[in-house]
Amino acid sequence: MSGIASVAAMICSVAIASSLIALMVPQGSTKRVLNTVIGVFVICSLIVPVKNVVTGFDLNIDIPKLSDSLTASGDEAYKKALTAETESKLKTSLVSYLYSKGYKIKNAVIKVNTNKKTGIYIEHINIYINRKDLINSGEIISLTENKFERTPKITVT
Repeated sequence: MSGIASVAAMICSVAIASSLIALMVPQGSTKRVLNTVIGVFVICSLIVPVKNVVTGFDLNIDIPKLSDSLTASGDEAYKKALTAETESKLKTSLVSYLYSKGYKIKNAVIKVNTNKKTGIYIEHINIYINRKDLINSGEIISLTENKFERTPKITVT
């Protein structure tokens, strides 16, 4: 049971037990004494669960480390999303550019990375072509180098 549910169950069971005991006692001085005892019992049964919750609560939270990891995770997620979007746009640009020059390639993979000095840069370009287009690989390499300033790797599939 969760903490709140167990406290609620305790309060209900104490209230029911107290009511049943109070109904069984005859009128008189005994009933007044018993009502006082039952009242003290109910108050103690309410205090004990609260005390257990308070003593079980751990205040040792390492806030600086937690915030550092969240920031790092956020920065890493942003970097990953940025590089994925850049790679996608560059791939689309390369495929469209080569197509406009009369070369239809099967696929292209452009891997980008980042550093603090230059920002985003292209690590490598892989271009996948059909065997029949192998004769045009020199022209595809030349066009890609002129457009992206990076020599692509041509793979025949």
